[in-house]
Amino acid sequence: MARVEWSALSGDEVEAVVSNLLYHEHPRAVRVRPAQGDYGIDVLVPNESMDTVRDVYQIKKFALNLTGSQKSQIEKSFRRVLVGLVRENVSLGDWYLALPLDPTLDNLEWFEDMPDDVISDIFSDEKVALTEPEKKRISTWRNEPGRRIEWKGLIFCEALASRHWSVIDYYLHGGAQRIRSAVDEVAKLLQNHMQWSDTGREASTSILTPAETREHLLRLQSVLDGDPHFSYGVSIDPHVPALLEEANLVAATQEVARDGSCLTFRIYQRFSEALNERPVPIKLKFEFEDGSSAQQDFKEWIKYGKPVTVPVMIDADLPGGLGGSALSGTTRISPAGGGKKFERRDRIVTPDGLVQAEVLFSLSSTTGLDGTGVWIHGTDLSGVLSVEGTFDTTGESCNISFSMKNLAGHDPTLALPAIEFGANLVRPNTYEISGKYGPFHTFHEIQEEEGLVPEFVLRYVKALAMIQTRTPLQIQIPDLTTLQMSEAAAAIRAGSLIEGRTLVHRWTDLVVSEPGSDASFENDGHYELAVIQPLTVHVGHQQITLGATELKMLSAKISLDVDGTLHARPHVNNTVHETFAPEEPVPEFDRNPVRSRPTPPHADAASGT
Repeated sequence: MARVEWSALSGDEVEAVVSNLLYHEHPRAVRVRPAQGDYGIDVLVPNESMDTVRDVYQIKKFALNLTGSQKSQIEKSFRRVLVGLVRENVSLGDWYLALPLDPTLDNLEWFEDMPDDVISDIFSDEKVALTEPEKKRISTWRNEPGRRIEWKGLIFCEALASRHWSVIDYYLHGGAQRIRSAVDEVAKLLQNHMQWSDTGREASTSILTPAETREHLLRLQSVLDGDPHFSYGVSIDPHVPALLEEANLVAATQEVARDGSCLTFRIYQRFSEALNERPVPIKLKFEFEDGSSAQQDFKEWIKYGKPVTVPVMIDADLPGGLGGSALSGTTRISPAGGGKKFERRDRIVTPDGLVQAEVLFSLSSTTGLDGTGVWIHGTDLSGVLSVEGTFDTTGESCNISFSMKNLAGHDPTLALPAIEFGANLVRPNTYEISGKYGPFHTFHEIQEEEGLVPEFVLRYVKALAMIQTRTPLQIQIPDLTTLQMSEAAAAIRAGSLIEGRTLVHRWTDLVVSEPGSDASFENDGHYELAVIQPLTVHVGHQQITLGATELKMLSAKISLDVDGTLHARPHVNNTVHETFAPEEPVPEFDRNPVRSRPTPPHADAASGT
């Protein structure tokens, strides 16, 4: 590539070329367009050591030795940056002067003194009238260890140009037109090939073999690599591939043949400023049949700002010459920036004022073009519960709905408030709302007969949340469609015990000791027994031991079998009271300790036995 004749370029051309070279070096760099409030900043680049700080590149077109006037322009730009630092809180890092000119010794001497001379001058300028805190901030910035104020000259610009030749070719050597022509010619060739395939002729009559198609695509790709703003993906597929949301994907075009095969071009921006350097103007024309769902969706977008996907006629000037007029397609229109963000508390209250559930929603709201409606949507903190609503600001209508995502894989502790909310969305409860802080206000009486979550699921997730308090293992809600009822019941039982409840069972027989043990009981004796056993549950593929439980039998009679086995069987009553015993050591498998004491003699008489 020929050397760049920098001295023949205008100021706008130098700024455009150098800016784009910097974008390729720093893809997250942004360009500050000339304006009264740009404070002498051309390009902002994230600082290498502190991402919240931006280095400033001031671009000048000067390609010959500096005149006094040109030096004054550089000093003025540096001066404006300092004002921006203290008056507009510009997150200023290092400062670079970028121009296609290497300094002379005199230039270097002047540039070395320039920052301190400008600072001294601005400190004494009564028109600027810096305050003492502002002066201190400028001095602190200037004296920061490692502070860089550097001249990036011709060698720097030429090095960038050699690494990123596509920028020079595109802006100065007609590369833009070559890209457009190459895309047009190869696309026509591939489209003709697809049309020949559509006719049903034998493969031997096809214009291109697969190998030849590959060769043309590779040639096309090499030309497209010359676009300094965008990169391209080109493919021919037997079926229409889905156009998924991808990082930096700007646009895509697809042409489908009658046999279902598809030619796809994908366009990706190379850096953050790509669409500012090469905008993509698009004109859309909407046409609907009266009463169609597409027309209704479009009306909701106009009123509420709700995203819509509708058929359109498109006139698009896409990069690489891929656009065109009157293209039939679909478009999705979303709110710019995602809408206004806010948080809101929602709760469910019983008729007697008891709060059944409360959640905090993270929401976005948008309004439509006519300003008469609001669309809100968002999720609770766990992401399990979603809410969506449309509000007519003229007072004509209001609709709000809730939905639950698949619970599998979610943290039960985080998801529990949302699940309680979904389970209690039933009549005659009342739905109330509030800001993130402040009092609640009644919104609506709930009319639904069934909640979003069955009561059994709520009990199970409550139990998992309680179980989580007794184990360092992270618990996740398993797939409820494959959950065994026995596992769910065991978890609910464990949760109740951990919560401090006493569970009452019935019992029929207990082996107190095996033959040959040294257990000491009176045959036909009346005892109170306590058995310590492990509390173990299965959650998904995990088996979790949570501690021990104590089972108390208040009335047991001991009998000795002929083989020497001691059995305990109910005497006065057959109830057993089970409680959680976290202080007890967890017994070994199948070796549960049994504690006993004789029942007082009057117990039988009092019971009439």
